[in-house]
Amino acid sequence: MSRSRHRRATYRARRARRGPGLAKIAAAAAILIVALVIAWGATALLATPPSPSVHATVATEHTVSGTPLVLQPAFGAEEAVALQGSGTIASAGPQRPSPIASLTKVMAALVILRDHPLRRGESGPNIPITAADVTTYRQELAQNDSVVAVRVGEQLSELQALEGALVPSGDNIIQLLASWDAGSTSAFVAKMNAYARSLGLAHTHYAGPSGVNPATVSTATDQLRLAQLAMANPVFRHIVAMAQVNLPVAGVVYNVNADLGTDGINGIKTGWVPQGGGCFVFSATTRVNGAPRSIVGAVIGVQGGTPIPTALATAKTLVLASKKVITTVRVPAGMTVATITAPYGNPIRVVTASSMTLTTWQGAKIRYVLHARRFKSGSISAGARAGTLGVELAGAQRSLPLRTTGALSGPTLSWRLMHP
Repeated sequence: MSRSRHRRATYRARRARRGPGLAKIAAAAAILIVALVIAWGATALLATPPSPSVHATVATEHTVSGTPLVLQPAFGAEEAVALQGSGTIASAGPQRPSPIASLTKVMAALVILRDHPLRRGESGPNIPITAADVTTYRQELAQNDSVVAVRVGEQLSELQALEGALVPSGDNIIQLLASWDAGSTSAFVAKMNAYARSLGLAHTHYAGPSGVNPATVSTATDQLRLAQLAMANPVFRHIVAMAQVNLPVAGVVYNVNADLGTDGINGIKTGWVPQGGGCFVFSATTRVNGAPRSIVGAVIGVQGGTPIPTALATAKTLVLASKKVITTVRVPAGMTVATITAPYGNPIRVVTASSMTLTTWQGAKIRYVLHARRFKSGSISAGARAGTLGVELAGAQRSLPLRTTGALSGPTLSWRLMHP
């Protein structure tokens, strides 16, 4: 055999011996690759894709355009005014507790109506007038207090007694009601103070039911809160709007609120003691977009030669000034408040599903709070519920439903395989 033939035979022999080993290696490598691909695919298909994220786009706070109401009370006096059911428009003054005189009767009347509720048209139980009640009347009349004539044997219904206490501001009548309700004026005053604490009136203290005692003190902001609560009671609201009442013995007596019926003023209560000056909590009706709304305010600590007339005039000024700054803000349907994003699809918008109109005032702060629904990974349909938008004004919150404007498709197979 020639040398070249020998070499070729040797090479073929070696190749034959080596061939099966390479094939095994190649096969093993292929199996490994297939296994890796299967593992990759299984991991990709079994993995939970990231959930869509909601990102707020609406500003968290909006200031109502226009010039805010700025109060300028006289030195030592306090003023506060609110839109009933919406919040305080403005307040000013030291907000330091001072004597509130007959404003005290507002709380006293509320305690009576809480303990002995009346509905419009009801008179309630009769309260007999005793000799002690007549003695109280005569003593207070001699002291030039505000009183309503009574006679032994007279019967006053609960409603008549409340009218006598609130309209002509009868000090003796509110004491009569206090004893009838709690057995004694001291026990009744304890109820008044407990009620004040439960309402959060931290700067208010009652020393009697009528306000004659100058140790009864409060602030304009506390009395503003109380006045709003009182005007929410239909019986109280009806009484303080009365220009006069006719009582069994006293006959026709007149409301001491000289502002009543002017500039929409329909209540509430005046007061004066030398130590505290003139006071007035008031309510007035205005119309906003054709709907009636109430302005409620408080003036406390007015000094000078004519404290009550000055307090009454101040209330008129506050009512007129408040009417000028009251406005409306509309949150429209379709307003974009957020976007929903996911790495496997295009972003979609979240919008308000309905509109809302707020009665508010210039300079008010409106807060928006997004309460977004948590979406799981997967498709989101157009028009899907997306949570609510809280709209806060002066601590009161309303809400609007939210909807998506478009659809977000779930992750495709190719996206899953590329993002295990």
